[in-house]
Amino acid sequence: MSSGDDFSQQPTSLLSGVEDDRSDDAPRQGGLGLGLLILRLALGVTMGAHGLQHLFGLFGGPGIGGFARVLETFGYHKQTTLLSWITGVTEVGGGLLVIVGLFTPLAAAGLLGVAANAVYAKFHGGFFEGSGQGFEFELLLGLSALTLLFTGAGSISLERNTPWRKRPLPLGLVSLLLAAAATVVVIVLTR
Repeated sequence: MSSGDDFSQQPTSLLSGVEDDRSDDAPRQGGLGLGLLILRLALGVTMGAHGLQHLFGLFGGPGIGGFARVLETFGYHKQTTLLSWITGVTEVGGGLLVIVGLFTPLAAAGLLGVAANAVYAKFHGGFFEGSGQGFEFELLLGLSALTLLFTGAGSISLERNTPWRKRPLPLGLVSLLLAAAATVVVIVLTR
């Protein structure tokens, strides 16, 4: 540590968030925006494609009726058609918003809720995917969404001038609570 280190630009507490727009003398992380864009594209395209499978049967998917029957095999026995619609719309809408980087913490919360329910439903099948019973894939999707809750979309996004871009942690925490609440409500009401 040199005597010229300036600690005045660091947040004073964990809850103060992270400033993305730094002064010219602060070091920049040039690849951060690009890295978050890649993460957003991977998560958004994957979840959006799953949503299109669930809603419309695209890409060899089951469609609403088939997805409702799949949900029944995973222990969801009440309102499976409604849950199919909610899941598909959340995957497509959340995936699209994550891709373009708009309302990212809220969109990521929706995707996290879907992934958390899938992990919960598949937990008894073990960690590894083999024959569609493991939850490793859904866990990775959920952790990707969780990451975006707290980082925001990054500099290459439509939320360039939003309040939560400069301080993503408070909205990230609120979004995490929303995802947890939605997950619990779905499990309690449909299983």
